[in-house]
Amino acid sequence: MKTLVLGTGVIGTIYGWALAEAGIDVTHYVRKGKSITFNDGVKLDLLDERKGHRKYNTTHYALKCVEEILPSDNYELIILPTNSYQTEEAIKILLPQSGNAVFLIFASNWEGAEFIDRLLPRERYLMGYPDGGGTRRQGVFWTNLGAEVHLGEVDGKTTLKLEKVKALFIQADMKPDVQDNILHWLWLHNAMSIGIWAGFAKYRDVQLFLKDRPLLAQCYRASKELQELCRLRGVDIKKYPEAATFRLPEWLFIILFRRLWTHNESMQRFTAHGADSLQEAKANFDEMIKTANQQGFDMPNMKAVGLYLSNALQ
Repeated sequence: MKTLVLGTGVIGTIYGWALAEAGIDVTHYVRKGKSITFNDGVKLDLLDERKGHRKYNTTHYALKCVEEILPSDNYELIILPTNSYQTEEAIKILLPQSGNAVFLIFASNWEGAEFIDRLLPRERYLMGYPDGGGTRRQGVFWTNLGAEVHLGEVDGKTTLKLEKVKALFIQADMKPDVQDNILHWLWLHNAMSIGIWAGFAKYRDVQLFLKDRPLLAQCYRASKELQELCRLRGVDIKKYPEAATFRLPEWLFIILFRRLWTHNESMQRFTAHGADSLQEAKANFDEMIKTANQQGFDMPNMKAVGLYLSNALQ
């Protein structure tokens, strides 16, 4: 599939690289005047978790960039690796010149699909989420690329376009994790991260964060509140074994959490990604509080850790 990736952020760059390395025709859409920045490509320092790939890989990505597109370019897939609060605007920018391309909305979600449906018919888009992250360090993309990619149709059906996009990622040695309710998956995983992310914003330093046991306990309780909010929205929490982490006793959760954040290499790169994305976390936090208010559900711990996000962005 001839593929256009919006931008050259961390997610767009590492997935563009992985697809291009697999022989897929990949182009990045960038702002006017920016393509010259990438004439010499970019450097990647990758922790690659795909089976059969070198785990530690320092490489160069000679990415192709364009500053405008036309329907006659005949892109088949447009990947939108945006912050959630930028998704709607990104669709509006690209849609008029997109031809018949399918959009893969590669972003977190809390608002649902209604705003997308107002812009695109469902036969024109899929939803998904990356299994990777990272940051830039002195001009180098310091990232991890996971072995899976999460995909789904909003209505849970198996469609030809879903099969084509699955095949694209399989070609790049990524295992598609296809969800029968992609919105519920996105909501739950958003909720599982925001309670932690908000607490991390207090210090924006992993070591200081992990030393603050009362804060870790409050993040745990905030995450449990958010899981309950998901349940109130109709999410069947028991369908998702990863959610069982927050059913552990608080003391055991803290022990395991500290161990994970200290020793897991991919988590270290995810954390660096989170430190660069506090505006995204705040936007999701605000939407979650709005939903809780609509449901008449109080989240005292979530509100408390949310203050750290507000303070970090002042």
